[in-house]
Amino acid sequence: MEPLKVNYLKLIRTVSNYPINGVNFYDLNSLFASATFSQAIDELVIKTKCRFDHRAVTHIVGIESRGFVIGSALAYAMNLPFVMVRKAGAKYPGDLLEEDYTLEYGKATLTLQTGLLGHTDRCVLADDLVATGGSVLATKRLVEQTGAQVLGVSTIIDLSYLRQEPLHLDMAYLTNVVK
Repeated sequence: MEPLKVNYLKLIRTVSNYPINGVNFYDLNSLFASATFSQAIDELVIKTKCRFDHRAVTHIVGIESRGFVIGSALAYAMNLPFVMVRKAGAKYPGDLLEEDYTLEYGKATLTLQTGLLGHTDRCVLADDLVATGGSVLATKRLVEQTGAQVLGVSTIIDLSYLRQEPLHLDMAYLTNVVK
């Protein structure tokens, strides 16, 4: 018996005017805590494999923090190594690469430990949602600093209406929010 089609957006709590006025915060913790989370991951794994398997993916790279949830589940299901990209200030040993980016409501910095990726690696980035694309593009630049290639991104929600310009990245997603 085939599972029923789920409208995942209905399971995701949306908080208006958070963290600042004019921004809607999509709180995927409500989806993570639901009984349908495993179905969402199963669907995202299928879409990610369909989009990227023919391109010989070697790593899944998760963006802190909810990208760790999505990315580790994808990596496990696809039998791939998982690499974490962290926010600046996270306790990480060794040398770090850093990349600044702009959010809808400010600026931030992401970091990646050196030595985890190299020139033969082919990565899919993972996050809970893609909004303006700032953190995804910063992560892409970090990964490329190692010599590795970014094949695209896998996410639950694509908020494409927030972007001024296209990301120019292949994307696997469950829900695309347009306005």
